[in-house]
Amino acid sequence: MANPYFCDSQIIMFEFLKTLLIILWVYYALRLVMRWIFPKVLPWLMHQLVKKAMKQQEFTQTNGQRSAQNQKSTKLNSKKVVGEYIDFEEIEN
Repeated sequence: MANPYFCDSQIIMFEFLKTLLIILWVYYALRLVMRWIFPKVLPWLMHQLVKKAMKQQEFTQTNGQRSAQNQKSTKLNSKKVVGEYIDFEEIEN
Protein backbone atom coordinates (compact mmCIF):
# COMPACT_ATOMS: atom_id res chain seq x y z
CA MET A 1 0.00 0.00 0.00
CA ALA A 2 1.37 3.40 -0.94
CA ASN A 3 2.26 5.96 1.67
CA PRO A 4 -0.34 8.76 1.61
CA TYR A 5 2.11 11.43 2.85
CA PHE A 6 4.88 10.92 0.27
CA CYS A 7 4.80 10.29 -3.45
CA ASP A 8 7.02 7.68 -5.08
CA SER A 9 9.63 10.16 -6.30
CA GLN A 10 10.07 11.55 -2.77
CA ILE A 11 10.50 8.05 -1.33
CA ILE A 12 13.07 7.22 -4.01
CA MET A 13 14.96 10.46 -3.32
CA PHE A 14 14.89 9.78 0.43
CA GLU A 15 16.27 6.25 -0.06
CA PHE A 16 18.97 7.62 -2.36
CA LEU A 17 20.01 10.24 0.20
CA LYS A 18 19.98 7.65 2.98
CA THR A 19 22.26 5.37 0.92
CA LEU A 20 24.56 8.27 0.09
CA LEU A 21 24.82 9.26 3.75
CA ILE A 22 25.63 5.68 4.76
CA ILE A 23 28.39 5.51 2.15
CA LEU A 24 29.85 8.83 3.34
CA TRP A 25 29.63 7.75 6.97
CA VAL A 26 31.50 4.50 6.22
CA TYR A 27 34.14 6.41 4.23
CA TYR A 28 34.83 8.90 7.03
CA ALA A 29 34.74 6.19 9.70
CA LEU A 30 37.34 4.17 7.78
CA ARG A 31 39.51 7.28 7.34
CA LEU A 32 39.35 7.98 11.07
CA VAL A 33 40.12 4.38 12.02
CA MET A 34 43.02 4.23 9.58
CA ARG A 35 44.44 7.44 11.01
CA TRP A 36 44.47 5.92 14.49
CA ILE A 37 45.27 2.29 13.80
CA PHE A 38 47.57 2.40 10.76
CA PRO A 39 50.48 4.16 12.53
CA LYS A 40 50.34 1.54 15.28
CA VAL A 41 49.96 -1.52 13.06
CA LEU A 42 52.52 -0.64 10.38
CA PRO A 43 55.64 -0.78 12.63
CA TRP A 44 54.46 -4.07 14.13
CA LEU A 45 53.84 -5.51 10.65
CA MET A 46 57.27 -4.39 9.41
CA HIS A 47 58.90 -5.95 12.49
CA GLN A 48 57.14 -9.26 11.78
CA LEU A 49 58.24 -9.19 8.12
CA VAL A 50 61.86 -8.48 9.09
CA LYS A 51 61.84 -11.35 11.60
CA LYS A 52 60.42 -13.71 8.99
CA ALA A 53 63.00 -12.63 6.40
CA MET A 54 65.87 -13.08 8.86
CA LYS A 55 64.62 -16.53 9.84
CA GLN A 56 64.32 -17.51 6.17
CA GLN A 57 67.83 -16.22 5.44
CA GLU A 58 69.26 -18.13 8.40
CA PHE A 59 67.48 -21.29 7.27
CA THR A 60 68.80 -21.02 3.71
CA GLN A 61 72.34 -20.33 4.91
CA THR A 62 72.41 -23.43 7.14
CA ASN A 63 70.74 -25.50 4.43
CA GLY A 64 73.15 -24.14 1.83
CA GLN A 65 76.16 -25.18 3.90
CA ARG A 66 74.70 -28.62 4.51
CA SER A 67 73.79 -29.15 0.89
CA ALA A 68 77.27 -28.05 -0.24
CA GLN A 69 78.82 -30.54 2.19
CA ASN A 70 76.46 -33.27 1.03
CA GLN A 71 77.26 -32.61 -2.62
CA LYS A 72 81.01 -32.87 -1.95
CA SER A 73 80.64 -36.12 0.01
CA THR A 74 78.35 -37.72 -2.55
CA LYS A 75 80.70 -36.79 -5.40
CA LEU A 76 83.63 -38.40 -3.59
CA ASN A 77 81.88 -41.50 -2.27
CA SER A 78 79.55 -42.49 -5.07
CA LYS A 79 80.49 -43.94 -8.38
CA LYS A 80 77.26 -44.55 -10.15
CA VAL A 81 76.90 -47.37 -12.59
CA VAL A 82 74.83 -45.89 -15.36
CA GLY A 83 74.98 -48.76 -17.78
CA GLU A 84 77.17 -50.87 -19.97
CA TYR A 85 79.35 -49.19 -22.57
CA ILE A 86 78.74 -50.48 -26.07
CA ASP A 87 81.20 -49.64 -28.81
CA PHE A 88 79.57 -49.64 -32.23
CA GLU A 89 81.77 -50.28 -35.21
CA GLU A 90 81.05 -49.07 -38.68
CA ILE A 91 80.50 -51.79 -41.26
CA GLU A 92 81.87 -51.19 -44.69
CA ASN A 93 79.97 -52.56 -47.66
